[in-house]
Amino acid sequence: MRKGIARVTVVSTFAASALVGAVLPAFAGDKPFCVTVTVNSFNNVTIYNNCSRSWKLKVVWSYARDSGCFTVGPGGSKLVGAENQPLAQYDKVVTC
Repeated sequence: MRKGIARVTVVSTFAASALVGAVLPAFAGDKPFCVTVTVNSFNNVTIYNNCSRSWKLKVVWSYARDSGCFTVGPGGSKLVGAENQPLAQYDKVVTC
């Protein structure tokens, strides 16, 4: 009887871990809807935080290194460029 209980516990724990692992990456890191981005050029963007709280964000570039993480306060904005990376193209903004 104990083997059956142990087996069910292990399977349940594994299934729960697999479910959490499958669900979290789908939304982890996506920027909130209240954060907007204006693309000024292929390698220069302005990020606006229209939220009621601060967010730690970073810019993901295609063909270049991503920006570091930075904080944008409520009602604030940040100009971000891919400096010295002429092939950079804006991809997206994500949370850190």
